[in-house]
Amino acid sequence: MNLQINYLTRMAELKDIMFFYEAMSSITGVNFDINEFNAKFKSILKDKSSIQMVVEVEGKAVGCLLAQVRQQMSDQYSFVEIQELYIEPKYRKYKAADFLYTSFEEKFVSKKHKQLRVNCNVNSTLNQNFYVKKGFKIFKKQYKKELFT
Repeated sequence: MNLQINYLTRMAELKDIMFFYEAMSSITGVNFDINEFNAKFKSILKDKSSIQMVVEVEGKAVGCLLAQVRQQMSDQYSFVEIQELYIEPKYRKYKAADFLYTSFEEKFVSKKHKQLRVNCNVNSTLNQNFYVKKGFKIFKKQYKKELFT
């Protein structure tokens, strides 16, 4: 059986807050304070450098992408950084991530932004393989140190 799913992408709206909350909780394994998350989500929606997209099937969100236009002191040009890309497990095998990523790249990557960057969890070979197939190459290692436990 060959299942054809009709995906649509759109910019995120305030009504998507619970989907993003559940997605970020799933990604991080953290149950965020809902009031703090709500305030942060509203702030991100207003931020002109922030990009939030949703992929949906029949009006139901099944994935999301968070990105931001950035420029560091050491960069000659601004770049777009994918901060999170989440797809509900049920839709992962049906290329929802490919559809969302392609739509995002078509809409937001331009000659003005010379690079697209992404960070992946070091243990997530599935994510790493996805981005390598999209043409990404390792160019930096990122480290973190927990200051408070």
